[in-house]
Amino acid sequence: MNPISIYPNLFNAAAAGDAETFKRNTTSDEIESLLTAQTKNTILHINIISQKRKNGSTKFIGEMLDKCPSLLLQVNAKGDTPLHLAAKFGHSNIVSFLIERAKLAAWQMMRMTNNEKNTALHEAVCHGNVQVVKILTKQDPDYPYSENKYGKTPLYMAAEGRYSEMVIELLENCTSVSHEGPNGKTALHAAAMHFYFDEAALKKLLEKKMSLIKETDHYGWTPIHYAAYYNQYQQIHVLLENDQTATDIADKDRKMIALHLAAGQGHARTVETILFLDPKCYELVDHRGWNFLHYAMGKRKQLALTLITEFMIIDPTYH
Repeated sequence: MNPISIYPNLFNAAAAGDAETFKRNTTSDEIESLLTAQTKNTILHINIISQKRKNGSTKFIGEMLDKCPSLLLQVNAKGDTPLHLAAKFGHSNIVSFLIERAKLAAWQMMRMTNNEKNTALHEAVCHGNVQVVKILTKQDPDYPYSENKYGKTPLYMAAEGRYSEMVIELLENCTSVSHEGPNGKTALHAAAMHFYFDEAALKKLLEKKMSLIKETDHYGWTPIHYAAYYNQYQQIHVLLENDQTATDIADKDRKMIALHLAAGQGHARTVETILFLDPKCYELVDHRGWNFLHYAMGKRKQLALTLITEFMIIDPTYH
């Protein structure tokens, strides 16, 4: 910024609160550069000093900040911001106004998105910076951060990255946190895929929104489908302890339940976990009429035989 000595007509316009003069005749860069010769006061400093009433007007200040936001923090030769002078001269309403504008500027900055539609919070989560996440969520807890260009919200990204501490921070500090992820997935879908995802964070997701356990993505998969496919039997144990009926949900195309997926992948421990917590689902079949044993037989004959033996013991009526 190259300082420009303010002309008398512009000085008088600032003192009088004549915003139209500056709107018509100056750019934002020029407004920022307009300073008094000795004291280096900006037009905001001039306006605040010139106001006689304690309950001064904020109209000019607001309009100039709209045109040139940097004036809010610009200092004069003594290092005084406009807030310093408003406080000095007892303009309480101007003090309140300037503080609110500073908050608004901070919120606007925190909510700005880059070319990938990431806010600062998205970036902090993506790169595992938990302390930054704590700062940002406490400063702006009510903003419902939306998806970036990849369809991911900060909460989804935290779950996907297995940042359990971040998941808990977001859920506890944000009043309207969004769970959405790409292709209809939720943060619980992402959490259910990972073996090392912290149990406390998983339970916190369920505590905040239990209905997530039955939400399906574009393929009709619930979080339990993903946990079953990836052999996350520990996650399944937590999920089914909260809602056993979720095992009955079948996907869109093949009408497969989580048990079918686990058996088809040869995940014996996951199959056993599902059957232990919800034995009734062994009867459910897919669009071909296959139950979980058909899938187990196709993947691993020994697995199927073991399961048949165990199930004959658990349920002698099974045939």
